[in-house]
Amino acid sequence: QKFEACRKSLRLVGLVASIDPDRDGVPESVVAAREAGIRVVMITGDYLKTAIAIARNVNILQPQDDEQVSAVDCACLRPDGTYLP
Repeated sequence: QKFEACRKSLRLVGLVASIDPDRDGVPESVVAAREAGIRVVMITGDYLKTAIAIARNVNILQPQDDEQVSAVDCACLRPDGTYLP
């Protein structure tokens, strides 16, 4: 009710998107680290789908990787999905 008047006669006038490109050399560094036997992981505050896209772009996730196993929200790492006290 509070915003009912604001929602009348609205018109979409545009959309905005932004991208934060990968830093130069990151994909190559990930490949070099893997070749050296280093397991590369990414921890981010991004949404899971965004994190998956970034990880694919920089070779952390490879085409054969199963996203259900290799890319997880940290909530599944907590007991019962809740933060520890």
